[in-house]
Amino acid sequence: MAKAAAKLFRLIALLVLAGATVFAQTPKLSAAEFEIIEGVFHDGLGTFAELRLANKLIELGKLHQPPFDLRSSETKMRDAMERLPANHPSRKKFEIERANIASATELGAAELLKRKPNAALVRIIHSAREFANAKAADLILEFQTGERLPVSVKTEKSNKLAVAEGQTPDIQAKWAERYFRVSPTEFASLMRELGFASMEELKANYLNVSELVAQILIRKLGLADCHPNDFSRARVTELESAKFLFRQLLRFKHGNDGSTVIIFDRESGTVGWESRLEAIDVEQLTADRISFRPSRPRNNSIASEFGIKIDGQVVVTFQIKHKRGKARGSHRQFEFSDITTRLII
Repeated sequence: MAKAAAKLFRLIALLVLAGATVFAQTPKLSAAEFEIIEGVFHDGLGTFAELRLANKLIELGKLHQPPFDLRSSETKMRDAMERLPANHPSRKKFEIERANIASATELGAAELLKRKPNAALVRIIHSAREFANAKAADLILEFQTGERLPVSVKTEKSNKLAVAEGQTPDIQAKWAERYFRVSPTEFASLMRELGFASMEELKANYLNVSELVAQILIRKLGLADCHPNDFSRARVTELESAKFLFRQLLRFKHGNDGSTVIIFDRESGTVGWESRLEAIDVEQLTADRISFRPSRPRNNSIASEFGIKIDGQVVVTFQIKHKRGKARGSHRQFEFSDITTRLII
């Protein structure tokens, strides 16, 4: 009996050791590798959402148009998942996100058609590659009346919504000038004042761009009781500049083509349409209703994200990002990548 028990113990020990050896031999995924894989998956998920919504509209509208081919987007998502280790938690997460988007597109298609109850749908165009000049449409719905409805399809998380051209390396024209009326001459002057002789020098580190962003917010909104590394008590004194900012944000939410924005939350599968800012009457806004996230830096000299509140709720954030993916761990890791402007849903 004792010998049998000893044999059983040794067998269990060998099995445990074998399992530990297999686990140890599972290739570890670096943060840089995961960021690349995640980006590929979400790129495929975005196209999948657009085309699945289009196909549901074709089905509900009883169009003779053939459905769009989903295979390329499905393959991109599947290939990204296969690059993950077998035991990686994001495999399950990605599967859930895909399922949530699939169910959301069905709800979204029905709600879109309810918005045009008396118009017969005749054709769907996939226009996602036509984003020049801040156009936002991924799909264009054509009706028998000749009307065309551009639709921007967003697959978002954490209740945030990027505006048209909202993720851009063009900090001057597509952010400073677009939202704060900073001219090229004024931008260059501010850059030199901060000690940067060129755009290349400014963008050499993303925190340089954060310094510039903080100064633009302070100067253009006339912020009193504010420091670049602490916005907790900031007060707007240039109300018209703040109103201009909010008008521009609403404009670029819909893009220059006036797209209807449909928002699919990939974490919950819900369908949304509006941001918090759209519930605000910008023209009746008063300065005392506007406040800011503290934007106090934790480990650096300045924060890399700034947020504006109305009535105590954040309505927009500006995030300054450094290079990721293949650049992670290299000498280029902290170079400026882009500034991302997001409305809060």
